Amino acid sequence: MRQRGLLVKNPKQYTDKSLCGCSALDCITLGYYLSVDADVNHVNIKLNMANENEKPVSLIDVGQKLVGHSKSAEFTANRGLVVELFPFIFEASERMSARAVSRFLKEEQNIRLSAVTITRALNDPKKSWVSFFQSVESSAVVIAKQSRSKSFQFLFLSKAEWEQRTSLASEGPVTGMVARGVRALLRPEWVAADKVIREKWFSIGLATRLKAKPYLEEHLMTLADKF
Repeated sequence: MRQRGLLVKNPKQYTDKSLCGCSALDCITLGYYLSVDADVNHVNIKLNMANENEKPVSLIDVGQKLVGHSKSAEFTANRGLVVELFPFIFEASERMSARAVSRFLKEEQNIRLSAVTITRALNDPKKSWVSFFQSVESSAVVIAKQSRSKSFQFLFLSKAEWEQRTSLASEGPVTGMVARGVRALLRPEWVAADKVIREKWFSIGLATRLKAKPYLEEHLMTLADKF
């Protein structure tokens, strides 16, 4: 009988007790498992040595490869993008389907914005308009607090009307220039707010802003109550 390399000529002799108090057959069985454990440990040692010999991965290299890939890949839109574009998507949706808007953005601007994302934003216009307005809210509040009416009605003027009211052109070329300089010194927060409102709010067509008014009224009333 052979046990993991041990040749047993007379199995009967292993029915006697060994010096350790166990039967000799038990000792042979124990020796078998010790041999298996030794082989497993030997394998583990080899695997550990192999892992230690592997070249460690540099996280800096991984990061640089990620950035490199991002530069060559298409721009992937996130939620912030659909919010920033919502006023224009809202207006375009009167003549284009969500699928057509998505295709235009991808083919013409290399911006990936799914039709599903666009549809979701259009299906909840109140939430989408309020989310967009929050990007100009602090500037609108500054102007509203300093306006005579202490309201947000200026948001629904035409761009030409807003220019006429704020340019001080009626004061004449020289006086108007001086008045604008004084305003910049005395009311710098208003000047900064006006710049944001001109660029981000009055770039939206008047008709679209008027359509947005019902969706924003409750939010604007809540803001006005804090004055």
